[in-house]
Amino acid sequence: MRVGIIAPNYYAEETGNAVTVRRIERQMRLLGCEVMVFPVDRLAGETLQGAVKEFAPQILHAFHAYQGGRMAHALSEVLGLPYLVTFTGTDIYKAFCDRRNLDLHGALRGASRLVAFHGCIKRRLAEHMPMLEERTAVIPQGVELPAEYGQLPAQGGQEHFTFLLPAGLRPVKNVLFPLEPLAALHELYPQVRLLLAGPVLDADYAAQVMDALERYPFARYLGVVGHESMGELYRRVDVVLNSSLSEGGMANTVLEAMAYARPLLVADIEGNRSIVKEHVTGLLYRDAEDLRAKGEQLLTDPHLREKLGRQGRALVRDNYPPEREAKAYLGLYQEILQTTPSPSGC
Repeated sequence: MRVGIIAPNYYAEETGNAVTVRRIERQMRLLGCEVMVFPVDRLAGETLQGAVKEFAPQILHAFHAYQGGRMAHALSEVLGLPYLVTFTGTDIYKAFCDRRNLDLHGALRGASRLVAFHGCIKRRLAEHMPMLEERTAVIPQGVELPAEYGQLPAQGGQEHFTFLLPAGLRPVKNVLFPLEPLAALHELYPQVRLLLAGPVLDADYAAQVMDALERYPFARYLGVVGHESMGELYRRVDVVLNSSLSEGGMANTVLEAMAYARPLLVADIEGNRSIVKEHVTGLLYRDAEDLRAKGEQLLTDPHLREKLGRQGRALVRDNYPPEREAKAYLGLYQEILQTTPSPSGC
């Protein structure tokens, strides 16, 4: 089977979309599919159409309903190819409510199937377009389980307690929010540190972040950390944060932190609640004071940190293997092609 993947941000390898696409691309090849990724941030218009036509896929798989889905919709109309769309986050939370709404509706109505990472995203879609609920499947994200995990010894004998916030610098990731509550914690516990890691995805917001960091010397921006280096970074820190305003069901960084047995302190939002259970696989905070208090709880209770990390790793090991994710997508591809065969005759 030949599968054409329509992907945004594919070459910004540290973004959640790129991590998801590269994992599925790799797993689908292991299942025997021919796969080609068409990055919509590098290809557009006739160039994109020509590249897809030359590859002659039997099906298109778009990631991000607006950025990928509308491209797949346009290609489908010209080339007669069936396509499915996977929601990845802001496409379900924001694009329905702004000027992108009409384009988004067209892309979703034209898709043979839609995929959400969790039932909460499927329900949110149903609020906007109830006629699409039956066409929407739930396929949880997978995560590759590292053989080596757990915390590494402190470097250079430094006894810091480090929070890590892995996120692209853009407003929806809300990376400014933890600075004030963690600064209050730092006053009580001078060993507290905060590391930010991720690409600049919004220049204006990134400038605000850099200005804020000047006022909080306990916090440091690491810049872009390659995905192949993130494993060691997870293992060097004590707690992993997620401060997003919204997530598309489950963040890759949350799943990866669990895979490395790191305790989580995350915003109490729909997407995080889909995988983080309070005092079982992590802690959820509702406001700044809650973040400070639960940060202190994690700092002072090593047994809690160990329990959350161990149970988080067990959860992703048992429930989120990437092989299961890929087989579910393959099943959808086959189902779509049985009802709408590709005009390429392949």
